[in-house]
Amino acid sequence: MKQYLLRCGAFFDGVHQELKENVDILVEGKLIRAVGEDLPLHEDVEVIDLTDRTVMPGLIDSHVHYEFFDPATFNQFSITDTDERKALNMAHNCMEALGKGITTIRTTGTAFRGFGCLDVKRAIDMGLFPAARVIAAPHALGIPGGHWDFSTFGGNTNPALCEFLTQPYAIGSGAEDFKRLVRQQVKYGADFIKIMATGGFASPGDDPDELQLDDEELEAIIRTAHACNRKVAAHAYGSVSIDKLLELGIDEIEHGTLMEEHTAEQMVKSGVHYVPTLYSLVGDPEEPGAPAGMGTSEVPGAPTGMGTSGEPDAPAKRAQAPKPPAYQRKLDKYAAQLEQSRGIVLKLILDGQLVMGLGSDIVAGVASTEGWREFKCWRDLGIPALRTLVAATSDNAKIIGREDLGVLAPGKTADITAWDSDILEDHSALEGSHCTFVMKEGAIKKST
Repeated sequence: MKQYLLRCGAFFDGVHQELKENVDILVEGKLIRAVGEDLPLHEDVEVIDLTDRTVMPGLIDSHVHYEFFDPATFNQFSITDTDERKALNMAHNCMEALGKGITTIRTTGTAFRGFGCLDVKRAIDMGLFPAARVIAAPHALGIPGGHWDFSTFGGNTNPALCEFLTQPYAIGSGAEDFKRLVRQQVKYGADFIKIMATGGFASPGDDPDELQLDDEELEAIIRTAHACNRKVAAHAYGSVSIDKLLELGIDEIEHGTLMEEHTAEQMVKSGVHYVPTLYSLVGDPEEPGAPAGMGTSEVPGAPTGMGTSGEPDAPAKRAQAPKPPAYQRKLDKYAAQLEQSRGIVLKLILDGQLVMGLGSDIVAGVASTEGWREFKCWRDLGIPALRTLVAATSDNAKIIGREDLGVLAPGKTADITAWDSDILEDHSALEGSHCTFVMKEGAIKKST
């Protein structure tokens, strides 16, 4: 069985918020066998010198939509792209992600009409593509005309066309209908269930604080999924929806960026998992088109306005985002609430009492595989680098149900990456070009 001895410069294990030096990693087959200083070297072990780089677990992006390729076509791709094209898009993106140090992605609902995302997942697992592994919720369950009803993106003035375009495995009405949809997701291989409990920012016909599923429907989904040994993640923004979901036993909240303080406190008490996806609404203050009014929130104990050099920045002037009119209307409507809730979210991250994952949720503007932008967003908002990396590694591993990943320790799967950037100071340190070494399941996928 092939063995490698990786000699590290700086070393981050995915759990402890510290960088160690002069650490060796012994890999045998698909697993890490030993981690420590000055591990003994046997003649049949291949040595890999990474002493000039920072070594860490393979990154996990826990909220992606990889089935589309061109970010400029977000509002049309679900209609114009065939399922076959979406599968090609997804395979391409997973391959590209691996080269950028992202060894695992979790797709939280797709625009496939069928279950093509699971075909891509299985092809990668079989080794047909050198690509990031996939954890999948094939469809996000929602209501007609709601946030995940892509038929409305092309206009809803032609009912016959809308009905033809509606996803048959995603859209339902009533508790019994949603029970059936959950069982279908499980039947065809879903790793978890995703629901669109509220409206959103990108969808044209609703608002993010609009509760779109009633109590009976939500309870039916959660109970049925749990009976099938599947966890449920819910797209939800505000306190009314999140409070309701917590009462009903939800496992994970996605977004939550309109919540109030009492909801954050209840989330901590419940132990729910949480993926805030901050970049999707904050953007990047250094780039034209960032959403207006999305400045750094003041959080006790967090540095504010810190640029990539570590020095305080002057307040950035943010241009209006080139968003569709409905999207921009919502950004304007909720700007103050987004700013207030962002402080609550950042405090949750810093407190460290919740399992919180890093999920990019990039669906427009830039390529889907640029998940490093979520890392930069957290850093720009004052979150320390290693706290951010815990979210992208061991916390995300817990969220996706793969605790063999995200940690560099004996017995764990050997997903290992190395970076030539300043992880602690450079907010763009995880940009893909900085990743110089990728190992997935003990096999070297990139080495430069």
